[in-house]
Order: sequence, then C-alpha cells, then structure tokens
Amino acid sequence: MTELERKLREDICEVARRMYNAGFMAGSDGNLSTILSENEILITPSRLCKGFLQPSDIVKIDKQGNQLEGDLPVTTEKAVHLAAYEERPDICAVAHTHPPILVAFTVAGLDLPKSVLPEIEIMFGGRVPLAQYATPGGSALADSIRPYIRDRANHVVLMDHHGLVAVGQDIYQASIRTEHAEAAAKVIFYARQLGGEKPLSSENVKELHQAHEKVVKMESGIYSGYCHAEECSVDPASQLSTAMLAPVDEAELERIVRDAIRQTMQAR
Repeated sequence: MTELERKLREDICEVARRMYNAGFMAGSDGNLSTILSENEILITPSRLCKGFLQPSDIVKIDKQGNQLEGDLPVTTEKAVHLAAYEERPDICAVAHTHPPILVAFTVAGLDLPKSVLPEIEIMFGGRVPLAQYATPGGSALADSIRPYIRDRANHVVLMDHHGLVAVGQDIYQASIRTEHAEAAAKVIFYARQLGGEKPLSSENVKELHQAHEKVVKMESGIYSGYCHAEECSVDPASQLSTAMLAPVDEAELERIVRDAIRQTMQAR
C-alpha cells in the first residue's frame, strides 16, 4: 500500500468519526469517498457504523463501480459518488450524509432561503439546490443530483427527504461544506422560532458574493494536496504559494458579515 493510500484511508475514517459525532451519520447512514488514482476510488462499506471505521474497512472500487479490494460490501449508494465524479472532473471527494435540520427542511417541503444568512452567501454563493425525491440506493438517486452537481458553482446538493451530497478537492473540504450547510439550516430554524428571518439587502448580498469568489480561490490552494483530478495536477506547494499571493483578508470578511448583520437589524 502506498503512503498516499494509507493517508487517504485514515482521512476517510477521521472524517467519518467527525460526521458520526456531529449526528450527520446515525447508525449505518451515510457514505464517504475519495479518488485514489485515475481509475481507483476509496469508499466506505455498507451497513457499518461510520463512527468506528478502521482504515482496513475502506473498500476500493474502480470508476465503473467494480469492487477491486476489500472484504466488506461497498455502500449501496456508490452510484451517487460515481455520478458526482462523472459530472465533476474538478473534484476528488464526496460526502453523502444525513444532517437532521437540512433533511427536516426537505421533509417539511421548505427550501433554505436565499439572501438571509451571510454564511450561505460566502460559503456557497447563495446556492443550496434541492434535487427531486428518488428512492435511496438506486440509480435514480444518482441521476437526481446530476443536473445540479454538474454546475461547478454548486458544492452541495440537498436530496429531498433524504440527505446531502457535498463535494470537494479532498474529503476534509467536502465535510466542512457539510458542516457549514447544516449550521446555516440550524440558524434559520431557530430564527423562525423567534419570529422569522429578515432578508439581507441587495448591497450586502453583492458584497458577500464577492467575498465568496475570494474564498473559492483561496480554498483551491488549500485542499488540493491529494486531489488527482487533471485540474489539480500541479504541485500543491506551488499552488498554495500562488493562492497566498492574494490572501483573503479575514478582517475584511468579518467586516462584510458584521455590516450585513447590522443593516439587517436596523431594517427591522
């Protein structure tokens, strides 16, 4: 086993523990994967609790879905991962989880509102699309996300009555996007218990989207270390150095968010 494969197996297990502890992968729910090489994918097995996986539990498949290594059966939702990789040659990891507040929004027939929460605008450019319902475990579920995940502006896709798919250049980026999406849903849920959310101004949203573009550029230099997509076939160190030439000003991001919140409060 190469050092890269060993590291990626450990990363999947670490992220699986985090997602389990956060309540996003209850029981045997959820599945994670990352690209190992041009035609090899490491992916979690079926029917095991993801909070207690060992590196040896991780299964290896090819991009056609054939199992190459591993004694355990591959997740029944491997088609979702294969579809994401087919549609997005710029990614190397997929996290499919069941964050409870996000799923509750879909069960209630509610969309996450746009132009309300700075984090949604900065992290996702205001986009958290919802795919139509499809039966879990089959090709229909994979096909339901294709129209949305192929859009490179979309980093997460909600699946109606089911869960969330988040993609990234490595499994940590995909999991962080999962956490941000669920945190945003939780804030909106709480706001509705307190009387309802208040929209941001168009000026605030425009400024937040400009910040989003900066965040995307910064992250392209942080999470590409293990990415084997053609678009990441450059030296990660040089890529990170290039990104650091124009770093995101954290103080400026904080100012943008604070201004948006303050103007929202004044508009009440």
